[in-house]
Formats: sequence, structure tokens, C-alpha cells
Amino acid sequence: MADNPLMKTVTLGILITVIGVVMVFGPGPLGINGFDGGYAISFCGIIVAFLGGIIAALYFQQASILNGILRGEGVLAHWTFEPDMWKEYTQKEYVEELAEKKGLFFVVSAFALFFGVLFWVLDNGAGFFVFIVMLGLIGLIGFTWQFSAWYYRENNKSGGVKEAYVARSGIYMNRRLYTWRLFSARLLDVKIENKKGLPVLKFSFTAFTFPGPQTYTARVPIPNGQEETAKEIVQQLNQ
Repeated sequence: MADNPLMKTVTLGILITVIGVVMVFGPGPLGINGFDGGYAISFCGIIVAFLGGIIAALYFQQASILNGILRGEGVLAHWTFEPDMWKEYTQKEYVEELAEKKGLFFVVSAFALFFGVLFWVLDNGAGFFVFIVMLGLIGLIGFTWQFSAWYYRENNKSGGVKEAYVARSGIYMNRRLYTWRLFSARLLDVKIENKKGLPVLKFSFTAFTFPGPQTYTARVPIPNGQEETAKEIVQQLNQ
């Protein structure tokens, strides 16, 4: 079975949890008095252990789903891509990613700018600093938007694994898992689209993130000669 990269994150979560537990119970045996920092170390240890446990639990569920896919459970297609097709997909996915996030960036920026100006008008002193913070927030969001799309493109170009598993539980492509089998997640729709001459399977699904469920999109290029298989996937998953 192929390597499961998510297990590394599970291991990291377990390690963080162990470190947190050692911080909780370590001060006593080490002779650190509670009022000399022992209580503070133990309290920080509780937080560290809690965060590590959450990381381990969340990624263990994803790693289990991925193990099932790699074993062939519910796999509807396992496609590999020619270098030219992968290069074309990578560039078009980059453009699509920028376009999809542009609207969200402008909406968030408009809200941040509105409240920044409002606070500045209401309080000329402290409000000015709020306005500056809002400008910084807009810059940070813009950088994150551009950098995430750029990083994904460069990762595809340099170290991309040119294959994809399409399964009933999710998609595993280029060592990234997209799944709708997590808590509160749900597959909404699957359809075939043509992106300027490149046919793709487009998957739309929801997943819970703070502050509420968000809609996500994943696209898988359809190799030459696999058009009928793609149509069968659309039919089966949309049922």
C-alpha cells in the first residue's frame, strides 16, 4: 500500500500530547514548587495536551479514510497524468484558485475598511489605530490569498505526484486528501466541466470550519480516453 502522509501528522499530534502530559505531571517529581512556576507549567501542559489530542484525533480520522482509499475501498478510478496534461492543469488550477477567492477577499476587505473608517470617525484618537489594524488585516488576507495559490502551483510543478484516486469517500490527489466523510461534511454535487479545453471532474462539498460550514471545490483532470469513466463517476456519486 502507498505511503499515508497524514500518519505523520497523527504522530506529531501524539508527540505534542505526550509533551503536554509530561508538563502537567513533571513539576512535582522534578522538585519544582507550584508557586515557583510549577502550577504555570502544569496549566500550560493541559493546553498543550488538549491541542495535541485534537490534532491527533482529527488527522487520525482523515488518515483512516485515506488508508481505505489506498487499499482500494470504494475507489471508482485511479488515474495517472501525462506531464503535459499535469502542467496544463496546474496552471489553469492556479488561475481558477485566484478567481474563486477574489470575491471573498473583496467582501472581507470591504467590511474591514468600513469598520476601520467607522471607528476612526467615532473616535479620532483610538479609532485611527483601529483603522491601521484593519489595513494590516486586509494586507494579511491578500497575502494569504495570493501565497496559498502560488504555493500550491509551485508544489504541483516541482514535487507533484501526477496521479489521483477518486473514491466514494473522497479524492486523493498529489498527496492531498479531499473528503466529505468527516463530521458535518457532505458531498453536494459532482459534474464534468471543460476549462478552456481541459476536461475536469468538479467536486463541491461542505465541511465545518469556524465560524460555520464552508463550501469547498476540488477539480480532477480527466485523462484522455477516460471520459466514460468520468460520466459513470458523476452518475454514481450524485445518486
